[in-house]
Amino acid sequence: MKRLKAITISIGDELLSGKTLDSNNAFISQQLEMIGIPVRKKLIIGDIAQDIKDALDLAFSQADVVTLTGGLGPTHDDITKSVLCEYFDVGLKLYPEILETLKHRFVRRGFKFSESNRSQAEYPENASLLENPFGTAQGMQINYQGKHLFVMAGVPREMEIVTTGQIIPFLTELTQSSIAIIDIHSIGVPESALYELTKPVFNDYSDLKIAYLPKQGMVTIRVSFPSISPDEDQKLKNEIFTRIRDIKPKNIYGRDDELLPVLIGELLQKNNATVATAESCTGGLVASLITDISGSSEYFQTGYVTYANETKMSMLDVQEQTLIEHGAVSENTVSEMLSGTLKNSGADYAVAISGVAGPTGGSEEKPVGTVFIGVAHKEHQNIRRFQFGGNRILNKEMSAYSSLNMLRLLIGETTQ
Repeated sequence: MKRLKAITISIGDELLSGKTLDSNNAFISQQLEMIGIPVRKKLIIGDIAQDIKDALDLAFSQADVVTLTGGLGPTHDDITKSVLCEYFDVGLKLYPEILETLKHRFVRRGFKFSESNRSQAEYPENASLLENPFGTAQGMQINYQGKHLFVMAGVPREMEIVTTGQIIPFLTELTQSSIAIIDIHSIGVPESALYELTKPVFNDYSDLKIAYLPKQGMVTIRVSFPSISPDEDQKLKNEIFTRIRDIKPKNIYGRDDELLPVLIGELLQKNNATVATAESCTGGLVASLITDISGSSEYFQTGYVTYANETKMSMLDVQEQTLIEHGAVSENTVSEMLSGTLKNSGADYAVAISGVAGPTGGSEEKPVGTVFIGVAHKEHQNIRRFQFGGNRILNKEMSAYSSLNMLRLLIGETTQ
C-alpha cells in the first residue's frame, strides 16, 4: 500500500504576528509520525479567504492527509467554515441536536445565547463531524478526490483530544500500519544526559524509533516499533521500560498514562493514605495538579497557600524566629511548614515548598530559582534545595512536579 504523506495548516493572524506560538502543527506532526505518516510541509496562514484556498490547493496537490486548525469560532474573523463551503461548492448544514445542546450549555452557565453562536451548529454539507468534548466547535472530516482533510478548533486542548481520539485511530486503520508505542516518563535528568544514559539500551534493539520530548523539566522518551502481536508487543514494551527505569529509578517514574499526579493518586489510594500541601512560591499549583485527577477528594486533605510570612506563622505554626534567622526560603522554614501541615491537616503525608520564583527577589546566597522542597510522613522528612532558572512560570511548574516526584519516592519508602 502507498505510504501516505501529510501537510498541516494552522490558521490565525495571531500565529503570524508571533503573539501566539503554533504548537498545534508540532503536536499533529508528532502524532502522524508515530503511525508512519510523515509531514511534508507545515503551513501557517492568516485569516484571509484566498490564502486558505491557496493553502488547500497546495496541500491537496502534494499530500494525502491534510489537517487544518483554527478559525472555527463564532466571531466575524472566524471564516474557516465559510471558506470551506466556497472551496468545495457546498452549503452549510444545521445540526438541530448540536444547537439544542449549545443553548442548554449557555443557560446552564447563566449566559445569553446570541445568534452568532448559532454558527457553532452549522457545518459544510460534505463534512462528517468529529466530536469535540472540550468545546463548542466540532471537528470535521472531509474526503476530497481520494484525499483526507481534517479540520479542528485552534485551541490546543480541543485539537489534541480530537486528534488522538478520532483522527489517529482512523488513519492507523486506513494505512493498515501497526505501530507499537510506549512513552517513558522522566524528571530531573537533562535531555542530553538522558540520551547518553539510554542509548546503550536502545542500541540492543532493531527497528526502534526514539524521540525525546522535553517539557517542564521532564523528558518523555517515545519509543515506537513495528507491531508483532499484542502479546509480543506488550512483552517488548515491558522489557524496554524495565531496563530504562533501572538506569535511574528515582527519575524514571512511569509510562504511557502514568503521569505524576495520576501515580500519586494511585499510590495514596492503594495505601489508604491522604496528603496535604503547603505552598509559597508555587501559589497552590501542587494542590491544583493533584486535584486535576477525578476522585482526588478521597486522598487530598487540604492545601495551604502561605505566601506571606504572617500566614506561614498563623496557619502552619512556623516560628517567627526561624523566619528571622533563616528566611522564608530555607530548609528550616520548609521543615516547620511540613510539621505544621501534618499537625493541622491530619493528613498522612505533607508537601511544602518555598522559593524565589523570580525574576526579582534573589540574592547572592539565594539567587532566583532557589527553591526548597520538602515532603514528610509522621516523623520522617525529606527536604532538598533545587536551583532552577530565571523564568518565573517555569520555576513554579518545575517546583510543583519535583515535589510530586519526591512524594512518590517517599510513599514508596514508607509503605515497603
